[in-house]
Amino acid sequence: MKKLLSILLAIMMMVSMFAGCSDEPADAVVDENISSNDSNIVMESVNKYLTVIVYDRGKDEPYDKEYWESLVNLFESSNQGVTVELIFTKDAAYEVRERILSGNSPDLVFLPANEESGVTEALIKDKAMTALTDIESVYTNIPFNNNICKPYDDGVTYIAPVFFEEVGLIYNKELLQKNGFSIPNTWDDFIAIAEACKNKNFSFFTYAGAQPDEFTDIFAAALIGEIGEEEVAKLLSYDEEAWNNDAVKTFIEKIEEIKTLVVSGSSTKSKADVKDALKNEKALFISGTQADLDELNKDGEKYAMCAYPTLSGNQTRMVTFSEMYIPIEAKEPELAKEFIKLIYMDMSASSEYPTAMFSAEFEEKNAANVSLADEFCKEIVEVFKSKNDADGFAEKMLEYIKEY
Repeated sequence: MKKLLSILLAIMMMVSMFAGCSDEPADAVVDENISSNDSNIVMESVNKYLTVIVYDRGKDEPYDKEYWESLVNLFESSNQGVTVELIFTKDAAYEVRERILSGNSPDLVFLPANEESGVTEALIKDKAMTALTDIESVYTNIPFNNNICKPYDDGVTYIAPVFFEEVGLIYNKELLQKNGFSIPNTWDDFIAIAEACKNKNFSFFTYAGAQPDEFTDIFAAALIGEIGEEEVAKLLSYDEEAWNNDAVKTFIEKIEEIKTLVVSGSSTKSKADVKDALKNEKALFISGTQADLDELNKDGEKYAMCAYPTLSGNQTRMVTFSEMYIPIEAKEPELAKEFIKLIYMDMSASSEYPTAMFSAEFEEKNAANVSLADEFCKEIVEVFKSKNDADGFAEKMLEYIKEY
């Protein structure tokens, strides 16, 4: 069974973790037929029910129904008297909505915020989620410090990230080595490679100008080592004062230096076009995810991934993730938290538990149901198209922020 080995590695630890649980039993059944010399002793069995709703992301996803069922089996075996109802379906949003409306809320939900129904976003807006501060205090190397996990101004975590996927620069290993290039750690390194590609029959980089969301991660990665995670978080929360930082201008000036050295027509390319450019050796680097890398390497190991370049040279792993949460009306919130801990423990046992990560997420304009990230990415594309510069970029972003 997929990932079963890693789950079994955790079983002994999980048994001891839950042995000291002091919650009052949900349903206590007393057997009055059992006699004892001590009249204070009663025999009872504890029955608790945990409802977990999981969004089925499709057959190609590594965390499929088999994976979730193996977690359920382990959780039940480690918690005597607990029964887990697993609802694994593409209609997870409908299930969550109907159960909450009927007063029968699920205890734990895995449903990405970008799922088209908007159920997760609605629960965020209604402040209808259980705080997960105690989970965050245990797992200090999980990226809770972002606008998705902490959606309000109170700094409290309500959403737990899960199933991390690294993002960065994907490159052609053979092309890199053949031309004597090294992995770029800084933006100056990146620009030097761009300049060296001037007389080559390929460009050093291309981007999906039609879907330019990768620029949020590239931007955050560039600045973290320079100004720190706290200031980057302010930038991504559209703190007006933070956007007057000189590091923002420096990043856009670096974009200006490479704007004429990317693959022609990048501003209109889709993500599929970008991968085709890499495969056809029209570009040396593209931005992508681990899933993109796996797809490109399905017939070999021609491509590899490295971290995005930074201004300081200090590297940071950028990740994307899916979300899980406990509705405020859950009947077993503490038990649901233990299930979250089991998921994290399994990730750790299977070497998929990342460290030194940062997640770049932008706040949404609720009224228009769009993100300021859209404006941010659009303005970077305008810089690539020579329709704006570093000063103009800053001015436009401040205008958007004031409107927000």
